[in-house]
Order: sequence, then structure tokens, then C-alpha cells
Amino acid sequence: MSRAVCLIAAAFLALGFQAPRAARAQASASTADAAPTPACPPTIPMAATAEPLDAVAAAVRTGRVAMLAIGSATTVGQDGKANGVSFPYHMAEALRSALPRVSFDLTVKGSRGLTAREMLPMLDAALAEQPFALVLWQTGTVEAVHGAQIDGLHATLDAGVRHIRARGGDTVLIDPPFSRALRANTDIEPYEQVMREVAGLPGVLLFQRYELTRHWVESGLLDVEKAKPADRLAAVDLQHECVGRALAAFVLQNLHLPPP
Repeated sequence: MSRAVCLIAAAFLALGFQAPRAARAQASASTADAAPTPACPPTIPMAATAEPLDAVAAAVRTGRVAMLAIGSATTVGQDGKANGVSFPYHMAEALRSALPRVSFDLTVKGSRGLTAREMLPMLDAALAEQPFALVLWQTGTVEAVHGAQIDGLHATLDAGVRHIRARGGDTVLIDPPFSRALRANTDIEPYEQVMREVAGLPGVLLFQRYELTRHWVESGLLDVEKAKPADRLAAVDLQHECVGRALAAFVLQNLHLPPP
């Protein structure tokens, strides 16, 4: 394993993506003495598209939105059992709060360390079981860390979003989270460019998690890497919650629904 890969793996360990399950359970159990949960920092402007997420908007009008989140560690959560702490769960909660008369049903698929190419069969299998109005596809981190071929990522994402569209769904691509190790040891821009290009297809948007979390870090608003060891689990959970809430706002912004 290269030195860069080792450094980035260590950074993601520091971010809490492999925190012991007992530690998280203990942190949850001690709520009586815990300080109030900090509020989420402000998000960054993300442009709305001229065309709405029409499949999601149509599902909202029926009163039920089936959603699939597929990805690696930050999507599925610790050991593949997020128990509601990873960002897709927080997104679903925020959508339910915003549109309480709509049922938002969330399915989460994936596993730690998967590339987009490895996720594609999982995606196709999930789509074969049922249609989803919204698919969240979080990817790019593993490819960037290992210096994967750009063309391969482009072809995989292109095939996947076309499969989703053929099944009547919209896609929100989610790029990597910001980390200093990722920035220092990889060239993330080519992978970001691929995701921007695929997001130009019909029914596909890009949620810019990298820029959002970088803004929080550089503004001193939410910096998991600099959190004290005793505070790191809480900081990781807060980041998941805030990303999820920002993602929900991004989805709602792009539904182009009339005012209530």
C-alpha cells in the first residue's frame, strides 16, 4: 500500500468512519450529562437546475417517495449498520419534517471501500427489485485514493444513472467529503470533473459535499479532524446530520414545487 493511501486511510480512521461500535453506543447512552447538540453551520449556495427532479416531484404528489442510498463508508455507516447516524438517514428525517404528509422510504446499500464499479451490480439488483424515485449515489473517494482510471469512473457512472433513469428515477451524485489528507495526497479535481459531467445528464444532479465540508473546515465552523479525541464521535455524528440536512434542502430546492 502506498504512503498516500496509508495517510488517507489514517485520516478516515480519525474521522470516525471505523469508530468502535461500543464507543458510539456509550456516547449515545450518556445523553443525560451531554451538552446541548450544536446547531448545524450555514450551508453554501448550490445552484438550482432549470429542470426539476421530476421523478421525485411526481412521487411527492402521490404521497410516497422510495429512495435508495448507495455508497461506501460515509453512506452505510459503521460496519454497514448505520442505525440512523449516517447522512442519508438524516436527509430522510429532514424531508419528513419538511413534507410531513409524504412518506419517505429509505433503503441503504453498499459497504466500506467500494468503488463505483463495485457498486453498479448492487445498484442494478436494487433497481430490479423495485423502482426508486430518488437514488443517492455517493462515490469517488476510493477511486481518488487509489488513482483509478478516470474513463472507467465516467463509464460506470454514466451506465448507472442511465439505468436509474430507465427505471423512472432521478439521481443525486454525492462527491467525497473534504479532508486535509485527501487534498494533500490525491488530485481530486479529475474525479470531481467526471461527476460534474455526468451531472449534466437528464435527471442527474451533483451535491457538492466536498465544497460544503471544505467551507465548514476553512471557516472553522465544523472541523472533525481537529476535534479533541473525546469529542470526535460527536463531531462525526454532527457532520453526518448537517450534511443530511443540507442534502434534504438541496433536493427540496430542485423539486420546483409550488408554495403550500
